[in-house]
Amino acid sequence: MGNKELKTVYDTMHKKGATAWFSDGHEERETILKMGEPWNNKLVLEIGCGEGDLVNMLHPTVKIVGIDYYKEAIKRGRDKNPYIPIYNQEYKTVTQKFDRIVMQGVLEHLDDPFTELKWMMDNLLTEHGDVITSSPCFLNPRGIVWMTLDMLGAVMSKTDLHFINPGSLEIFCQKHGYDIKMQSCDFDWAGGDAMIEDLKQRIPLALRDGNIKYDNEKLDRLMLWLSNFRDFIKPAIGATMVYRISKP
Repeated sequence: MGNKELKTVYDTMHKKGATAWFSDGHEERETILKMGEPWNNKLVLEIGCGEGDLVNMLHPTVKIVGIDYYKEAIKRGRDKNPYIPIYNQEYKTVTQKFDRIVMQGVLEHLDDPFTELKWMMDNLLTEHGDVITSSPCFLNPRGIVWMTLDMLGAVMSKTDLHFINPGSLEIFCQKHGYDIKMQSCDFDWAGGDAMIEDLKQRIPLALRDGNIKYDNEKLDRLMLWLSNFRDFIKPAIGATMVYRISKP
């Protein structure tokens, strides 16, 4: 599945509402806000604004525009935020330049994330602008389980085209002379109760979608083991990493 094919999938998920998502992303948005301080007087573009949760949080502080190419998301976003400019538009059709771009869980859905990120830096930012972006991070107990099953053929996500990691973004920034800062969040999702609930839901679906036969009793034992020992494997890195990438 490529990025264009995701339109149908995400429009369907947005029609379902909150029940379609494994996480509401609130802690991720709070971390984006902290990583971007100070926000005052900035002109901001959110690429992949979805239903407008982040633009709504930023609106009192900055002049912000949101775009997304999922029609159902934009429809819902306009209903929730009628006072904020939100457009059904692809980012390469934007002609204005901004002081900052924000993206919540977008890079992993792009066909060629690093090429497209470079295009954004070159074409959509002012001279000293920056990008604040977040993606799932798999350097934690949840990530180890996820990546192992993914490599064995389970379909752990139908929408994530790439697994972005801090090392690859550091290399990208070194290559192009950008500064980078990072901070993770969603620690409970990475190794606590939220991880257990997430994997309980996700693993059976992923195995089914990968046509992998499994023993329910053994899967139950795995979940019990993770549940019993999660306090001993507290992650140093959360399930989500937020990056601030700045032009020098």
